[in-house]
Amino acid sequence: MPYDPARHGPRRIVGPGFHAAVHELVRAVPPGRVATYGDLAAALGNARVARHVGFALAAAPDDGSVPWWRIVAAGGRLARAGTAAAKRQTARLRREGVVVRGDRVADFGGRRWTP
Repeated sequence: MPYDPARHGPRRIVGPGFHAAVHELVRAVPPGRVATYGDLAAALGNARVARHVGFALAAAPDDGSVPWWRIVAAGGRLARAGTAAAKRQTARLRREGVVVRGDRVADFGGRRWTP
């Protein structure tokens, strides 16, 4: 039976190659800018897989080749506020000129990068 979106729902995009696609897209976010998990999910074809974008970032190499710190939750929130990871994220964002107040990117609208 051929694929029918009305009957079968959206095509599965989370599978082999998904992590690599997320990592490639994150590398495109310029220094000093941020994107959300949902932005990346939508750019990859399904806004409902934002959580899987997070899983892909958690699996990214820890060598700085994937700038995970440029990805934030909705509204510019740091995803893991109050943790050591949030402190590292805040420090890296500040080095790039991004102002972080509390657990949010201060000028989220002006800093947001949309793929």
